[in-house]
Amino acid sequence: MRVSVWDDPNSEQVLRTMWTQGASAALIADALQTSRNSVIGKVHRLGLSRTQRKPKLAKQPTRSNVVPMRRKTARPIKRPGEPVPFLKAKWFHCRAVLDQRGKDGLVLFCGETKVFGSPWCAKHRRAYTASRVPS
Repeated sequence: MRVSVWDDPNSEQVLRTMWTQGASAALIADALQTSRNSVIGKVHRLGLSRTQRKPKLAKQPTRSNVVPMRRKTARPIKRPGEPVPFLKAKWFHCRAVLDQRGKDGLVLFCGETKVFGSPWCAKHRRAYTASRVPS
């Protein structure tokens, strides 16, 4: 049968005394011939604390002259009719593929500002929806 160091009432008293004096868990463990984790566990089970906690005061709001910066929103650069290379297309560019090729040999997109909720500009959206109407 294993005998625990905590079975001895004297060891608990040594723990309480050394802990309130500010000794580390390693020093207490050496004194009681046990592990540091055992000491830490017992401290938590006993609810010991090193100092009495002072009630926290409500933090007073500080006033400063610093005005928060506004977040810049990405605004599309409007360049009507200028095709955009495939790899340089941004989120706001129309995704209608043109019959032209760029300098890199890749396809070109229309480049107009697209309509919200659609991958195309107003002109290409009308053309696409007109071609989808059943005859």
